[in-house]
Amino acid sequence: MILDLSKTLLLATWLLFRRRPGAAAIDITNRCNLRCRHCYWWAQDHPRQLDDDEMLQFLYYLRAHGMWAAILYGGEPAMRMGVCKAAARIFDSVLAFTNGTLPLEDLGPRGQWIVSLDGPREINDGIRGRGTFDRAVSNIAQATRPPVVHITISRLNEGSIETFVQEMLCLPIKGIGFSFFTPNRTQGQDEFLIPIDERDSIVQRLLKLRQRFGERVGFTKAIARQLLVNGAFKAWNSYEKCPVSKVLKCYRSDGTTKMCTYGDDADCSKCGCAAVTAFRGAFYPPNYETMRLILGLFLPGFNPRINSREPRNGN
Repeated sequence: MILDLSKTLLLATWLLFRRRPGAAAIDITNRCNLRCRHCYWWAQDHPRQLDDDEMLQFLYYLRAHGMWAAILYGGEPAMRMGVCKAAARIFDSVLAFTNGTLPLEDLGPRGQWIVSLDGPREINDGIRGRGTFDRAVSNIAQATRPPVVHITISRLNEGSIETFVQEMLCLPIKGIGFSFFTPNRTQGQDEFLIPIDERDSIVQRLLKLRQRFGERVGFTKAIARQLLVNGAFKAWNSYEKCPVSKVLKCYRSDGTTKMCTYGDDADCSKCGCAAVTAFRGAFYPPNYETMRLILGLFLPGFNPRINSREPRNGN
């Protein structure tokens, strides 16, 4: 417990008092093997991707200029497994977001896979394509290190959150993270968007899951406060007020910068980004429970406490 507290406080001190970005979010590829219905990436223009040598030089450049952590996006990062493994050697900590349909190869002690799914089999496959749920579950079961699972909550899956969480907790995963669908400013996406004033009831459902199943449900009261209409949401829902933009720098697959992991057209007034809600939940004001959640992401060997009431093997 003392060691856990020390690690958490050290991370908090570093993040709060650093004067420039220390983490990079990088689209390491402009290719993907799926075309998910709600994916922001397919709504963007895709510049060329740096070839392997160029990408490695770029990663070393970022590390030499103070970036200690990297978050790997795409497209689908697992389509460039060599780059993923190289990044996990170059940086102190690497998070790699994947759709889970390709094998989750070992990234070493510094790397953490985050598998994006959108609900139970029928819901997920309606969004991501037939067979994607079963392939992801199979790869999760075979992973050398338990991955984190992430779900983007939208109109398409809001009714199946509880079922999904219970199914996932029967698998060898580290935990589950939650975002709300964030639209862009230039396209009509009403079929996906949950209006801001309708989020509150879902937030309360997530808190009940946290209370029931414990730390592997990555949603604390401090995170919930960031999303509530009468909570802290208006304190951060613009790019100018976004705290993550101050500590994270985002790059396209050709090495050029972009404003946000969601792209330059993200509608910040309707943001549901888990990174922002977790960061603000951890530090505005300081909250140890949420700091532990962030620590668990950036330190792959740091594991959440298992709740005795969690489902096991489908029970």
